[in-house]
Amino acid sequence: MTFQTTVSSFRRITPAIVASARLALSDDLPDTTKGEVALLLKKAAPSLGIHGTAYHVMDILLGLSRVEDWAGDSRPVVAISNAKLAEYTQRSERTVMRCIRKLVEVGIAAYRDSASGRRFVQRDREGMITVGYGIDFTPARARLAELKARVQQYQERLAAELAARREISRLSRALTDLCLAFPAHAKEWQEKLQDSQETRDVVEKAEDLRALYGAAIETVQPTLYGSMTGEGDIAVTPYTDTNHKIILESSDYLDPASADVARADEGARDLPQGERRAFDQAIAPVKTSLATGHGDPVHIDVLSPVSIDLVHRACREVQSLIGTPLSSWSELRRQETLLCRMVAISDRSLERGRQKVGPHAAAAILATVVEKAARDPDDILKPEAYFLAMLDRAVEGRLHLDRSLHGLASASGRQPARALQL
Repeated sequence: MTFQTTVSSFRRITPAIVASARLALSDDLPDTTKGEVALLLKKAAPSLGIHGTAYHVMDILLGLSRVEDWAGDSRPVVAISNAKLAEYTQRSERTVMRCIRKLVEVGIAAYRDSASGRRFVQRDREGMITVGYGIDFTPARARLAELKARVQQYQERLAAELAARREISRLSRALTDLCLAFPAHAKEWQEKLQDSQETRDVVEKAEDLRALYGAAIETVQPTLYGSMTGEGDIAVTPYTDTNHKIILESSDYLDPASADVARADEGARDLPQGERRAFDQAIAPVKTSLATGHGDPVHIDVLSPVSIDLVHRACREVQSLIGTPLSSWSELRRQETLLCRMVAISDRSLERGRQKVGPHAAAAILATVVEKAARDPDDILKPEAYFLAMLDRAVEGRLHLDRSLHGLASASGRQPARALQL
């Protein structure tokens, strides 16, 4: 079939729509897979400005595309009405139309309109498209290399901004301490510190604070070290303890009880596998109570058999989608907003979950729902309702989250990645 992209006259044409139509006419298309493109587009969504309902619509359209349409000369054309999309997303048809237009204007899809405006696809006996009208994802396939580079740049920028924010926090505290220690210079440093706060770019702000802190240290260095010499020093052998302790992820320090748990855990490393498993089950409730600092019975009942390591091993697809390992409870909490957007769970539902079962348990349940939706989209048609149902079962004491996570962990690696769909 010779593919032609046509845009109906009733649409308001923009340069971005024309550019997407030209991309849809590309003949030299790289072979890829539906799963690869789905993961790539979801990682690129923040940098493309795709969020909320537009993200949900994109997810549905990708899920409805066929695997064989992403290779060879075929084109991934999806035919679904605006009314059906509105039903799936619980939004109006106008909202759905704006979302589709957003996908077209950012250059990952193109309009392929029929004369009547109806969307339909006809296939031959081999399953290849002979006639297709609807939403064409050929532009995303044509921009595969560009989108990969865009995702890498976006992730590098996020990493640089995160490091800059940490540096800003550290240097701000250090400069405040210097102001208290050296009142004679405090006014000058505070003024410069205030001026640096006006810089909006966090990387530039970190550079300004680094230069300010370096200058401040040079100013007071003679006072600190001018009279210090090595005369009269005695030779001693330094003592350094290089044994790494197990630090509970959500704690910034170890109190005595946590230290006892860490020492016991470390001593149990060499136990046989069966005894080690029994030890982990026995100490899991204590670890959870110390790590979360939350004494709610429902919260403890949900998380007592669940560790962050189990969440990390079970939620492989989630970590691949967000590009961040869930190595601590605090990291899982930081990714809650993004996880909610991925499966269209509202902030109100997430807050309800925190109130019912506690923040850490709600985050673990949310990660489990997103992981299941990513692996088998047909199994969870309404992720928000599924999430709320899990919360109700947790309150009733009927939720066995550890069993779900162990099942996901054991199945990890045996299932190919699939696009989220409804």
